[in-house]
Amino acid sequence: MEKLAVIGLGNPGPEYEKSRHNLGFWLLDALAEREDLRFKTNNRFHAQIAQMERKSNKYLLIKPMTFMNDSGRFLSSLLSYFGCASERSVVVHDEMAFPLAHLKISQNKGDGGHNGVKSVVSAIGSSLVRFRIGIGTKPDSRVKLSDFVLSDLNQREWEYMQDRSDYLCRSLLDLLDQGVDATMNAINQTHPSTNPL
Repeated sequence: MEKLAVIGLGNPGPEYEKSRHNLGFWLLDALAEREDLRFKTNNRFHAQIAQMERKSNKYLLIKPMTFMNDSGRFLSSLLSYFGCASERSVVVHDEMAFPLAHLKISQNKGDGGHNGVKSVVSAIGSSLVRFRIGIGTKPDSRVKLSDFVLSDLNQREWEYMQDRSDYLCRSLLDLLDQGVDATMNAINQTHPSTNPL
């Protein structure tokens, strides 16, 4: 039985819980609740980890606790310790290029300018799969990028994300169960040009 990693990106701490930059953490938490899994803190590797079995594979759900820009620091040693195939890892993260909650799956595409992904790629290589969840674009060009991604979703946006939670969880499970190519073909069909809100 092969063991694979699903890595959700975000920043630790309640003050970041509803921020746009934390959608990787948010989706792994939603998946854990759906599958009745429990995250446990692993101090050695500075991460929260849950384990899941599906079909013929085991999955390690990982939330690095090293803050976004340093997400990859302990990943190589963590994956090695748990016997995960790093080249087949899935990274779940926020994506500014798409409207809120829009999903796209990419592989072998580098970091796309995302500092958290950049840290992960530098640690375990670029062959990973990116599960990219849209956060929309800056409302005003004068708003700093860092301020925007760290800003909280407003109430309507947060409720919309909850509504999309089931779809996003199912899509992630489809990716794990059916593989990259089949899920890419199913998911990457439409690209809404505007935020649904």
